[in-house]
Amino acid sequence: MNLLAKILRRLWAKCRIVFYKFISTAKILGKPLCLCPVLAEGPGRISVGKNVQFGFEPDTGFWNGYVFLNPRSKESKISFGEDCILCNRFTAIAEGPGIFFGNKVLVGSDVEVYDSDFHEIAPEHRLGGCPKMGRVVIGDNVWIGNRVTILKGSEIGANSVVAAGAVVAGKFPTGVIIGGVPAKIIGNVSSNAFCKGDSRVVV
Repeated sequence: MNLLAKILRRLWAKCRIVFYKFISTAKILGKPLCLCPVLAEGPGRISVGKNVQFGFEPDTGFWNGYVFLNPRSKESKISFGEDCILCNRFTAIAEGPGIFFGNKVLVGSDVEVYDSDFHEIAPEHRLGGCPKMGRVVIGDNVWIGNRVTILKGSEIGANSVVAAGAVVAGKFPTGVIIGGVPAKIIGNVSSNAFCKGDSRVVV
């Protein structure tokens, strides 16, 4: 890649980040490292700890997507602990008790997290009514794969892994591997170690 192309890449990436920040209506409390655009919408609260990173350039969706953070009510909160890395096209929408990430959480691309059903199931109340809501809590050092959906009331214990494509609805303990639709425990982190060269790697 020649020098001009590199300059144009950096300029376009920076312009997109600045534009989405300008049109956002919600303020982010904290100073995340935004490598991709972040659109923050809503009257609620968004807070981030130290060393939180949004976006990852060598991954899909970097040039045509953005991170969407949406606390829809004044009481809603979306919170990230320290040292979290969230890849491209991450979405968090809270209109109820909130979404809370611990420290050192790794999140793949196209992950969606919701604390509400947004609509009632009954047809006669589907355009209004009182949808079910539930606080979402992601523990420390959790690894969430690509295209995962995490629904209202879910809790994922520390050090757990969520397999790509899973739909999570429920509470899970620490140190487990979660996968499937709907997600269930499919393994244990400590028992899924393998050797690579001379080092021991835990997945």
